[in-house]
Amino acid sequence: MNKLGIMHIVSDLNIGGGQAVVRTLAEYQARQGCTPVVCAFQDGPLGREIKQAGIPVEILPGRRAGIFAFPYFVVDMAHILRQLSTLVKRYNIQVVQTHLLMALDFLVLALRWTNPGVVIFWTFHSANFVLRKEHLARQKWLLGPKRFVHRQLYRLTAPCVEGFIAVSDQVRESLLQVFGERIRPRIYVLPNGVDVERYGIAIDRAAVRAALGLPADSRILIQVGALKPVKGHTYTIAALAALAERYPDLHALFVGDGELRTELEAQVAANGLTGRAHFLGNRRDIPTLLAASDLFVLPSLWEGLSMALLEAMASGLPVVASAVSGTIQVIIPNETGYLFPPGDVTAFTQAVDMLLVNPAYAQALGEAARRRVVAEFSAQRQAEAHLALYRQALYTLERAEKPFHRQDAKHF
Repeated sequence: MNKLGIMHIVSDLNIGGGQAVVRTLAEYQARQGCTPVVCAFQDGPLGREIKQAGIPVEILPGRRAGIFAFPYFVVDMAHILRQLSTLVKRYNIQVVQTHLLMALDFLVLALRWTNPGVVIFWTFHSANFVLRKEHLARQKWLLGPKRFVHRQLYRLTAPCVEGFIAVSDQVRESLLQVFGERIRPRIYVLPNGVDVERYGIAIDRAAVRAALGLPADSRILIQVGALKPVKGHTYTIAALAALAERYPDLHALFVGDGELRTELEAQVAANGLTGRAHFLGNRRDIPTLLAASDLFVLPSLWEGLSMALLEAMASGLPVVASAVSGTIQVIIPNETGYLFPPGDVTAFTQAVDMLLVNPAYAQALGEAARRRVVAEFSAQRQAEAHLALYRQALYTLERAEKPFHRQDAKHF
């Protein structure tokens, strides 16, 4: 059972933390001799990178109709299911793992009937995975009823899922709140892993900074993430404004794009920070940008387990982050990073100030952070934990035994 056929189904292949998890996990599963394939409902930049790694990428037909156009909705779902079923047979898939699908998780379960012998795992990348306002582009008044229906469907279909993969302890607790205690034996905490070989690289920092239009001796804090409210960029700008006079050489790099860009740029201008805060958009040279920076910040309001955080720690950067899901599992306070209460701009600013004043302490935090990620949160470790879980599920299915228990696979 060494050469497993594994299908990862993800919402899209745009730049994002969950999508990066899929790319890295698939790449390392291929190194282990498995045959992964990645399916998505929308292509994107990460699709090219996955293909370059020699992993097949399949783009699925998207939904054209909502539930209110019920006949067309049923046709769409049937079409997607047929395509998935065909791909499962074509690639000899034994394990299906979903990511970021939300309601489409329920459709994937139908593969249990069209393709007997396939085991299915749902992956949850955020502690706040329930339906939210931003998920409803229109008809926001339906949020309450839809959230209720989703919760009931989750509980109804839970027995059909082999396992629920949570990327942190806090995500596991959120799953229990939604699904109930009966799924506890089938929740597996498998933290995200980072390809440590890509980070902590040696670069010409002066040259990289010059290419960004920054002085070689400037101090740079960096934040990587989509420009969305949950990521807390507004707090970073507020902290930069509070520290700007004391540290005239301090600059902030914002890597990523999103709906808040115009609003955040206006906040920068209003605080007189034009030329000090730099919006770089989506970039594919993250390891280089991290290596050229001095401090990483992550003031999120919630997370699952931030890939950007792991990448920064793997780069040996000192980290100031909000004490939210996943982050509190990775960072050992005052040893591998500094934590502050989410939304507390004063505490955030003080933490950044402390590391700027104490560069030796900041360097020690960064070095300890890299050691921790290499030891506990590497992509190799993540892939091995998933493979052990898959094998146990298939072993149990083959022998038609009772549902397996969490102690059968290592808690990673």
